[in-house]
Amino acid sequence: MVEKWSAVILAGGIGSRLNPLTAKICKPMVPLCNRPMVDYAIDHLRYAGIKKIIIVVKHLGNELREQINSTWTEEICEKLGIEILIPKVNSMGTADAVRKVADKITSENFVVSMADIVTNLPMTKFMDYHQKNKKAQATVSMKRIEEMATKYGNTLLDNDGKIIRFLEKPSSQEIYLSALTTRTVEILPIINTGIYCFNRDILDLIKETDFMDFGKEIFPYLLEHQYKLYGFVDDYYWLDVGNPTTYLWSNWDILRLYGWPITPPGEHEEKFRWFIEKPPSHLQYGENICVGKNNTFGNNNYIKSLTSIGSNCTFGDNVSIDKTVIWNKVQLGNNVKIEQSVIANDCVIGDDCEIKSCIVGPNSTIHPKNSLNAKTLNADSIF
Repeated sequence: MVEKWSAVILAGGIGSRLNPLTAKICKPMVPLCNRPMVDYAIDHLRYAGIKKIIIVVKHLGNELREQINSTWTEEICEKLGIEILIPKVNSMGTADAVRKVADKITSENFVVSMADIVTNLPMTKFMDYHQKNKKAQATVSMKRIEEMATKYGNTLLDNDGKIIRFLEKPSSQEIYLSALTTRTVEILPIINTGIYCFNRDILDLIKETDFMDFGKEIFPYLLEHQYKLYGFVDDYYWLDVGNPTTYLWSNWDILRLYGWPITPPGEHEEKFRWFIEKPPSHLQYGENICVGKNNTFGNNNYIKSLTSIGSNCTFGDNVSIDKTVIWNKVQLGNNVKIEQSVIANDCVIGDDCEIKSCIVGPNSTIHPKNSLNAKTLNADSIF
């Protein structure tokens, strides 16, 4: 019997805009609140009842494959009733990635998702909408935004939700004129949020053409040749984790449960705190935080709100961390204050340092008595 749904996660991103955080790992491996980004994409799909998930990797693919397999072991997948496949393919674009794994897609419909966005898109509602639209070949997840559409591009829909035009970063006048001439429902900016539902018939088109990209080639082709292409528009949380600033925001948002039901790992305590292991009694902490395991905390440590602390870190005395993301194996000296920053793996922060609004790449050393403000420090940098 052919299953109704399966999913493909595109996890090939290099993450160049996230440098120096991606200096030694690929983008899907970047941790959000102590979990790699790709894990949130997997959870989002399995919570919607999708049992078969195919992950297409590329940059640092072997390392990413190893990490996924170590977390989503056969035992865990069997317990959850899901199957995760990571084929060894070399793809050149979003559509090409699906082409390369088409033989693994055996369901009537399938979802294509991304490993570098954080969202609580109502997936089951999205999937139901796709099926109810008289066997639409494709349905695109969309969202109204408050920002100008000229920043993201825009999509125009007719009164039935059918996509009639894509406007790539149009002017405000173009949006208005297009809306008037095509009788769209509204002129509000509506953007493509990067998750798609497809009827399996689309696989024939993908295999018969040399199209590489959904947004640039497949979707315009469907519109031009009168295929049924719909837009699912709803209000939900969505963030493209594209640069260090939005990366910091995404951690804060997960801690504030904007991505519910996706949450940080660990035991949940009151006031939105998650601990993988019980914290020491002398540790002071605020609301909306998560803390990993095997950490050593000195005296008078204060983990303030909207902060994520990884594992195997060592904190000296009189340390204050606020609205900050700290990865694994980080050493902090005495009298250290860090605000609104990201500290990547294996960093050493000396005594009496103050760091504010900084991105510190992996394996960096900040010598004692340094005060850093609004800096981006590359991997292996020493100050």
